[in-house]
Amino acid sequence: MAHDRTWNPVWGPCPQPGPRRIRSFIKKTIAGLGALGRSPRDSSRGVAILAYHGTDGQPGQPWWVDFRGQMSLVEDLGYVVVSLGEVVGLVRKEIPPEKPTLAITFDDGFANNLEVAYPELARRGWPSTVFVATSYMGRRPYLTRAEIPRVLELGVEIGNHTHGHTDLRTVTPARVVDEISECSRRIEDLVGARPRHFCYPEGRYSPAARDAVASTEMESACTGRVGFNPPGADPFRLRRVTLERGDGPRELRTRLSGGYDFLDRRQRFMDRA
Repeated sequence: MAHDRTWNPVWGPCPQPGPRRIRSFIKKTIAGLGALGRSPRDSSRGVAILAYHGTDGQPGQPWWVDFRGQMSLVEDLGYVVVSLGEVVGLVRKEIPPEKPTLAITFDDGFANNLEVAYPELARRGWPSTVFVATSYMGRRPYLTRAEIPRVLELGVEIGNHTHGHTDLRTVTPARVVDEISECSRRIEDLVGARPRHFCYPEGRYSPAARDAVASTEMESACTGRVGFNPPGADPFRLRRVTLERGDGPRELRTRLSGGYDFLDRRQRFMDRA
């Protein structure tokens, strides 16, 4: 069970990450060079899916990102913000979207997204999805059952993130289905509807896990693969643009320009049996 792991009240079931300043500097330098001469609003690349975890509202806090500034950049760049259901429809077409298009997602169900992120999206009338691991609910830093109605009021869709946040590469296909079914059942008991979209815990999957997810009632599955989703992309292997703590509009612009696409090289192994 998730609660048997080391639990940190800020980070959840894991120890607090230590500083990696040199590694971060090298990564940002490579990304900046990779984004040179590339447009952050190139719709020919397909659909982007932004991925967040927590979004503290105060600078200096562990999960802080300049969320309002990033959303202003999305608007300034002329992006159309769509739901994951619309993403599935777009990737199944044979042509890219006419305008730059993205969806917005949140992993794990951090409660601090209720402070700034969800209200900001509601103010703009933009849809989003939060992937909830139901075994985490009720223990900080995650959402409680009592907070879920407020999430729904703000227009956020609840997605499936398994019950125990299990690494699906390490279990049988039957266990994959059980994890998804248990999560969906608990979400349905809470909100009256079963989730339609899924996210692999930690973004990790395997061909067998992908096929097991596709055998369920899920319509899509988000991964840890980096980049946009072109026409014809597999709805059960959707790539995302992941934002990290401390990121602001400049970092988002670099990511939308493809500066961080080089990170996908280390994720390709997930498509191999």
